[in-house]
Amino acid sequence: MKILKLFLMTLFVPMVMLAHSLSVTSSYEDGELFIESFFGDGNPCKGCTFKIKNGQKEVFTNKLGDDGSFEQSVELKTPFDVHVNGGMGHWADLTIDGDEMEDKSESMNSSNATMNSIDETKIRQIIRSELNKQNTKIETMIAKNKSNLEKMLVGLGYILGIFGLWQLLAQRLQK
Repeated sequence: MKILKLFLMTLFVPMVMLAHSLSVTSSYEDGELFIESFFGDGNPCKGCTFKIKNGQKEVFTNKLGDDGSFEQSVELKTPFDVHVNGGMGHWADLTIDGDEMEDKSESMNSSNATMNSIDETKIRQIIRSELNKQNTKIETMIAKNKSNLEKMLVGLGYILGIFGLWQLLAQRLQK
């Protein structure tokens, strides 16, 4: 009976652990802070607290909504770190670098003068391009979580193999 309990624990505990890995995405443009956080199984981090730190100094704290996201105008100085606490020891960190945001704002300012001459199809192309970049980041995070599952299953296979060899050796020694 103890062997069955041990087997069930080694089978299900890694799956539960993967379900609770925490990921976070964030952006900060034109004073607008956007944060989204979700667990490895795709469920949002509902009501999770987050902190914005500039170095070691905490400059802003709040909670994510029921959809695991937060969007609000906040005056922050880049670069800063986003720390999401998912509870029970689950957390995720992300650094927002100020150089990227400055480059984007400079290009936006230079293009504001010509914005009136851009047609709707050009705007749609720009939006699609930016969304594809974001989708690539999300797909990378999903692939990372899948590779963790594969590693856990391989590890479980090794454990079961060692357990089987141990049982075979124990039976032969008893004879």
